[in-house]
Amino acid sequence: MPVVVVPLDTVLQLRLVTGTNPETGKPIIRTKSFSRVKDSAAEQDVFDVANQLVSLQKYTLDETRLNKSFQLTS
Repeated sequence: MPVVVVPLDTVLQLRLVTGTNPETGKPIIRTKSFSRVKDSAAEQDVFDVANQLVSLQKYTLDETRLNKSFQLTS
């Protein structure tokens, strides 16, 4: 039987540097998540929107992630 892929959820995550750990000197990372991103949205469009959202933040961007979840059935 062929597998059927059912999209469940897509989440855009912005990992922001909110400070520095005084003991280790490593950056403190906080994640801001935006759920219910349309499955049909092109990755470039999501990336462009993410950059616009970052411009509204007071912290600097460490990383942009796009997490997609699927259900696999037969």
